[in-house]
Amino acid sequence: MKKTIVLLLITILLMHTVTGFSFETLNQSQENFVSEGNDFLRKVEWHGEYDVIVVGYGGAGATASIAAADEGAKVLLLEKAPKGEEGGNTRFALQGVLSIKKENIDKGIEYFQHLRGKFNTPSDEMIRAYLEGGSENYDWLKYLGAKNITVFPFQEYDYPGGEVMDALLIDGEAWTSSLYRTLQNAVEERKDSIDVWYESPGVGLIQDPKTKIIHGVKVENRGNILNIRAKNGVVLCTGGFENNQQMIQDYLQLPYAYSKAARYNTGDGIKMAMEVGANLWHMSNIAGPDLNVLNPETNTAFAYAIQGRKDILSTGFATQNVIFVGADGTRFTDESVLPNHGHVDFHGSWRHMPLSLPAFAIFDETARLSQPVYPTWSEGNEEEIEKGLIVKANTIKELAEKIGVDPVNLQKQIREYNRYCRDKKDPIFGRAKDTLKPINKPPYYAMELVPSFTNTQGGPERNEKGQVIDVRGNAIPHLYSAGELGSIFSGIYQGTGNLGECLIFGRIAGKNAAQVKNDVTMETVMTGRIPVIPVWEEPEEIVLKSGEFLGEDRGIGGPLKVKVKMKDTKITDIEVVYHNETKGVSTNAMDIIISSIIEKQTLDVDTVTGATVTSKALINAVKDAIEKE
Repeated sequence: MKKTIVLLLITILLMHTVTGFSFETLNQSQENFVSEGNDFLRKVEWHGEYDVIVVGYGGAGATASIAAADEGAKVLLLEKAPKGEEGGNTRFALQGVLSIKKENIDKGIEYFQHLRGKFNTPSDEMIRAYLEGGSENYDWLKYLGAKNITVFPFQEYDYPGGEVMDALLIDGEAWTSSLYRTLQNAVEERKDSIDVWYESPGVGLIQDPKTKIIHGVKVENRGNILNIRAKNGVVLCTGGFENNQQMIQDYLQLPYAYSKAARYNTGDGIKMAMEVGANLWHMSNIAGPDLNVLNPETNTAFAYAIQGRKDILSTGFATQNVIFVGADGTRFTDESVLPNHGHVDFHGSWRHMPLSLPAFAIFDETARLSQPVYPTWSEGNEEEIEKGLIVKANTIKELAEKIGVDPVNLQKQIREYNRYCRDKKDPIFGRAKDTLKPINKPPYYAMELVPSFTNTQGGPERNEKGQVIDVRGNAIPHLYSAGELGSIFSGIYQGTGNLGECLIFGRIAGKNAAQVKNDVTMETVMTGRIPVIPVWEEPEEIVLKSGEFLGEDRGIGGPLKVKVKMKDTKITDIEVVYHNETKGVSTNAMDIIISSIIEKQTLDVDTVTGATVTSKALINAVKDAIEKE
């Protein structure tokens, strides 16, 4: 030890003698660097100042804000969506969170190396950082107040090491928004440390052109651009580009594709990062595609899959008397198998499912009557025929002409498929024999199918500290990211991995962003300036008349409020006066529940499949109102 100290002192002495090096010189250089930064700060017209700014209020943004606040930072959390519609994909996801035991991390790394396949990213060091964070997810959710966490083994691919992967589910139920509610409650509990601005998207980063330090965010609010300083760091958590059709064409090589959830994810964070020199990685990777029907009311795909057997992810409609055909009227896939987040086994390699577009589901009267295509569709799918979502024809030839595919090819394909049904063997795609059901009962039907996906995976590259990396491999000072905005998944995707990553890198990025930096002044830039207070829509005050009572519960979109009108002990009317549930799927369910409660005069009514959370919230809100009578 003494020898090491002596050598170190000799080295410092030589540097001082030969090169003129001194600690004073080093400190002076640092002071000059900070001084240059101060010059830039003085040139900007600032409208507000925080220690940390987090852009995007989904799972990653909420986590980063919590982590930064718990480090003592004053945090600004920016959200593009109106109040009540925040949450990104996290709100609508299954709610499973990746987890792993600490002693299993090395095996987990082996599994993730297989998921990475032949791609160069992420590095083994990034995988280790990810899995080490995954080993902390359970305790962290407990720390946030989650009381009932189910842990279960979850391995999506049969690769070595996958047997050690676990998943977490709060309250033991999927599709309940339980994870997001836990995060949202934690943000609200820290309201003294975290300010949330709704309808206030980040539109640009404020970067010193000399030092490359990110000093803040340009925020749009009501048509005004506000310059908000972040003393210590900015964390980008804006999700992917699920709803940006131009970026889908540019990066996914698809003419169109539609997400199943987050309407506000349009690639904003990717553009902001690119403008300050960020490197992008695996931009072509998505958790998809599978094939679905486009919901014209939301311009997103209906949330459930129809491929594969009926389970928690799929309605199983394609296992009825149904085939999928492409632009030439011929089949191109096994309808009885749901791709693993859009990936299929292609000659021993997992690849994105090949598509022929436009694509159509072709089926007969037997299939139509077998079940609603989606849980929220009408019995026998009759309303959807009237709306034009389903095309009807008396013959296959007529149907082909109506949807614009070759009638000869489609008729030939139906004959071939029906022969497979008789033989109970599909020699082309290997469809499961118990799902080989003939298409032979008129009338016949078609639905146009679109590529749908859960989320994109690409974006700005990050390192183990959550720092965003520039095109030369250097960390961009004071800039961090988390979540699916440049996730670690370059190859195939392990289910629950994205929500796991929201927590893992949300914590890492938030904590590191909160640390006081020594390359910039900590003095305020707001001396003599009045901070701007942003504006967004707040719900109108609800007025109650005699005999009316207000009830509230929490749906998948946040608070759900109802006005219940009573006469004596009878419910005469129920009005939903505030909600942010999904238009179409959830709003249709609310109409059904309300009619059922009034007709039966009881709260003991069936929930609507596909909108269970909304159904329960509405029933509980009515109960809350009645108890106030």
